[in-house]
Amino acid sequence: MRLLLFALAILLLPLRLMAGDAQQTVVASRLVDAAQIVLRERLPGNGDATLSTMGAPEDVRVPTGAVSIKARDVSGRWPRSRVGVPVDVLVDGRVVRSATVWFAVSVRGKALTYSEDAAMGVPAQSLRTQAADIDMAALQETPVESPEALDGLRLRRPVQAGAPVLSSDFEKIPDVDRREKVRVLASYGAIHLTTHGVANSTGNAGDVVPVLVDGADVPVRARVTDKGVVEVVQ
Repeated sequence: MRLLLFALAILLLPLRLMAGDAQQTVVASRLVDAAQIVLRERLPGNGDATLSTMGAPEDVRVPTGAVSIKARDVSGRWPRSRVGVPVDVLVDGRVVRSATVWFAVSVRGKALTYSEDAAMGVPAQSLRTQAADIDMAALQETPVESPEALDGLRLRRPVQAGAPVLSSDFEKIPDVDRREKVRVLASYGAIHLTTHGVANSTGNAGDVVPVLVDGADVPVRARVTDKGVVEVVQ
């Protein structure tokens, strides 16, 4: 009898192992569908946005049981042209596999663009701009909404016609610029003098910059007091 029971146990062992190793396949399209739902909730509903899967995700093998799919929200800048959506595969409520589904994203929208090429240093108020249809997902930052937002700024780099107007294209116009003609104030006791000179560096109110006064051979140190005005530092 013991020998018979032992033989039966040996015969049933592979069946037990097979039952313990039983798996099922979750097709990749279920992961893609779940990821798309998360992204479409973020996209405008006016038909100006498109999603396309980058590459074909693989089917996944998971243990037997009740399968559910849960896509997690994406982090970072949005919209962007390439985005990965983490997707969890759960069996009986427990996460057993995770995968990332990648998409190419395009979101068309109106944005302020340059009407013509412009060189570095051009004041914003001198630029010509226009609203144009562009792919917002391809940008690294949000475009400037209106020309008024650029008051007191100038281009910090050359720009091309058709490019979106971005905040990073600009810098503040300094109160005194390098090689700029400035009004120079000097006080010697009760004596107050006003002359002119050329600034040798940029500066804003409170900064001390070297200034070559008209007729002088050596620059003096002068504190910026206003737009285009400096006062000699004693």
